[in-house]
Amino acid sequence: MRQLHFVPGALNIVTGESGTGKSALLTIVEYCLGRDTNLVPVGPITDTVQWYGALWQLDENGSRAFVARPKPAGQNATTSSAMLEFGVNLEAPSLEDLRTNIDTKQLRQQLGRRVGIEENETDPDPWSLRHPFEANLGHAALLCLQSQSEIASQSVLFHRMGEPGIDQALRDTIPYFLGAVAPDEALKRAQLRDAKRALVRAGTQYERAQLAARTINVELGALYAEAMAAGLAEEVDTADGRAIVRALQAACVKRINDQMSTGFDGQDQWRIIEEQRDVLSGELRGVMENRALLLNEAKTTGRFLTAVEKQRSRLTSLKLLPDLSDTPHTDRGEHFQFDCPACGSDLQDPDPTASALRNSLESLNRQIGDLSGARPAQRQALTELDTRAESLREQLRALDVALRNLDRGRRVTDEARSDNRDFTRGRIDATLARLELTDEITVEVLRQQLEQARAVVEALESELDDDMRREQLTSRLVAIGRDIKAYAERLELEHSAEDVRLDLARLTVVADTATGPAPLSRIGSAKNWVGYHLATHLALHRYLTLQKRPVPRFLMLDQPTQAHYPSEKDNKTGLPEKDADRIAVRAMFELMRDVVTELTPDFQLIVCDHADLPESWFEASVRHRWRNGEALIPIDWIDTP
Repeated sequence: MRQLHFVPGALNIVTGESGTGKSALLTIVEYCLGRDTNLVPVGPITDTVQWYGALWQLDENGSRAFVARPKPAGQNATTSSAMLEFGVNLEAPSLEDLRTNIDTKQLRQQLGRRVGIEENETDPDPWSLRHPFEANLGHAALLCLQSQSEIASQSVLFHRMGEPGIDQALRDTIPYFLGAVAPDEALKRAQLRDAKRALVRAGTQYERAQLAARTINVELGALYAEAMAAGLAEEVDTADGRAIVRALQAACVKRINDQMSTGFDGQDQWRIIEEQRDVLSGELRGVMENRALLLNEAKTTGRFLTAVEKQRSRLTSLKLLPDLSDTPHTDRGEHFQFDCPACGSDLQDPDPTASALRNSLESLNRQIGDLSGARPAQRQALTELDTRAESLREQLRALDVALRNLDRGRRVTDEARSDNRDFTRGRIDATLARLELTDEITVEVLRQQLEQARAVVEALESELDDDMRREQLTSRLVAIGRDIKAYAERLELEHSAEDVRLDLARLTVVADTATGPAPLSRIGSAKNWVGYHLATHLALHRYLTLQKRPVPRFLMLDQPTQAHYPSEKDNKTGLPEKDADRIAVRAMFELMRDVVTELTPDFQLIVCDHADLPESWFEASVRHRWRNGEALIPIDWIDTP
């Protein structure tokens, strides 16, 4: 049994030469987090090791979890078998006590719950072909690991990002891990979809009820005429809607005796319906003629009233003339009747006197009053004619439908007449069943249900505001971007003086320069690629730790200083050759040390690297030094010939 001890909440360094198994530690940790595939390098490790295990510290009270995974059997590279135990101050059991008791799916779920990953569901875009899924420990682990090939990549920022489907899984789950998405958002989105479907159903039912209420009288009239033609109903007053309904109900529950059915003459019924239609058509023509006369009279009256109004307006100026009846007779002269009423001059053809004109004005005022008073009566009469015309049209439509149905029935043979009656009864029964929809109370209930469904949809839409979600995510990414910029400045990376941000859509780091955005793929040199990886993941975990988000509080980096160890000599000594490389490597580890110190005891950083700096704080952080034959696999485990 080979045990490697690390200190929680501190910087842990594993330094050593190439080929000693440092990079295998990351694959073992990932395997013990529930990944099915074992990517431990083939060689001494796979030849000698039967089980891999990891002991996890869950809280400061000593609660722990032990996970063990067996080596895949035979030539297989995958297995879902695992062992999981929880306990206080738990220690790793002996080899003889290891046994599988769980699969990897349950392992990720149970261990994820202890980390704080609640029940959740990530809902992809509505037009996506992807199914909803739950963010789990496997997705969180993608934020905690950086392999040797990833940390120096200019195109891959997160662990396994280059594998199919992983990049989209990161885009879907990172907002949840950052806290920009509520755990129950996917559930609410599912509820919103159901509420929208319920709203459509309620709207359809309400519209159908309204349509039925408008057309039910015509349908009932047509069915009654058809039932009469088939000998299924007795004659009632067709103007009484309730009497028609009672007659149709009776037609469904009782049969007219065979004698009446045999003696029924369809031709006579056809003639009766046609006579009724002719009478109604004649009455409708009379109503429309009266309406036309009334409209013409109103039009003529309007023109006459306009002319009278003009005449009255001309005579209104008479109010400005004096009333000569008040002048004494002696003062008016002998021929006063021929004088102008305005200036007193003699007129050869005298005009009407002012009093006569005033009499004409009063007469015009009386005529205008009489005509204006007649207008409300005209409008009321016109409304009554329109109502009567609509009623007659409705009765005519019912008779037309009955004649069409009767015409179809005339084509049926005597042998099928009984079946035709059953068909008519069925139609009557179906139509009477729809009467409930036409009731005013039922229509009002459906309207209230529609309003309630609409209110539920509006409430859920307000809670699932996409703009608010984007704003929440942007706010968190901006906070992380500030730390990335600060760390990049400490490492003296290119474009660190510009605004630097984490672009979640493209899963990369972007520097906003004066000439436009510069993604990591367009920033040169391995030093910058490694530096921005380090700055991004430290900033991300600083935010996750301070906000107590449900992600394991550790980060594991493999060979972060590889850009500064170009020779085999440097790899063996653990010291870069040039002063510039020494300064850069020291700056990287000082940044790691300071971030861990700030977050202690809640964040652990494990670094596997060639670096072996002489500083005292570095020496204090070294947990394992694999040089001069020391390695992950003890030499006595390996069979030698």
